[in-house]
Amino acid sequence: MSIQTLANSLGLSISTVSRALNGYSDVSAKTRARVEAAAKAMNYHPDPIAHRLATGRTGAVALVFTAAPGHRQDASLASLMLGVSEEMRQHKLFTLAVWLPAGDDELPELERLISARLVDGVMLARPSTLDGRVTLLQKRGTPFVTYGRTLQNAPHAWVDSDNAGAAAQAAAHLITLGHRRIAMLAGPNHMTFSVQRQEGFLRSVRAAGLDPASCPVLPVKLTTPAGLHAGTQLLAASPRPSAVLCMTDALALGVCQAATAMGLQVGKDISIMGFGNSDAAELATPPLATVDHAIEEGGRQVARTLLQVMQNPAALPEHRLKNPQLLWRASVGPYHSQ
Repeated sequence: MSIQTLANSLGLSISTVSRALNGYSDVSAKTRARVEAAAKAMNYHPDPIAHRLATGRTGAVALVFTAAPGHRQDASLASLMLGVSEEMRQHKLFTLAVWLPAGDDELPELERLISARLVDGVMLARPSTLDGRVTLLQKRGTPFVTYGRTLQNAPHAWVDSDNAGAAAQAAAHLITLGHRRIAMLAGPNHMTFSVQRQEGFLRSVRAAGLDPASCPVLPVKLTTPAGLHAGTQLLAASPRPSAVLCMTDALALGVCQAATAMGLQVGKDISIMGFGNSDAAELATPPLATVDHAIEEGGRQVARTLLQVMQNPAALPEHRLKNPQLLWRASVGPYHSQ
């Protein structure tokens, strides 16, 4: 089936049919619907190479992550990918997951992706406070959006959660339960969401008049083994914290393992809370209190924002801030004296 045959069957020019199929605004909605219906009925599919040459578009976008060797990613990134893919599929766009190596090879690999023109737009997950990937994409004029914010880059489109607000609410609730020694296991300090959650946590600590020395913030890797290691050290201290607020569910589950190994009852002897609302959190014993960011819906918002940027690169950056929901489960309870 050729586009010439399709055009002849409709009594339209090849140019009109092509522009209708590619979503150009100068073709009326009625004509576009008629062309699309005929193409579907006649099982017409445009030649991908010809389509790319004619439109300059690849029909694909990339969701870009950064990972170090041996660093296992948590389930939240899979939820983000699912939300992005579902939204892009409605616009007949493929979503590619691209993992960049952490370190010196990260930016050269991203530049290689851009130079190859394999995708029409880029979504960056977990940006840094000053993110070289953002600087590179802005320099190259590539449409992009970040899931999360930078703090020092030039303005750009982003979608984010109120990380500081969620951490502040979580800490404030633990304080109302009587906890006065609350530790936070944070992520690396170059990650924006880690900085924001630390700020929210310390805001509530200061507002309650607690001694910051009794509420330490420890930057660690965002993995369950890191949570197990840090949790073992925290819970072996004297006096130990009565509650631990963790940057991710994966970290929190590691702390739960440490508590159980030390004979502590989670939710009674020690309160533990995570971030992310993963399946593992809900199925843990006891179920893990956590913060639900609605990450899958966040992925859809990221996709919609990127589509807007791709359609109008000169528009002012769009920002969308989501309000997370705190889920209180049995891993958190009132303070009990040690």
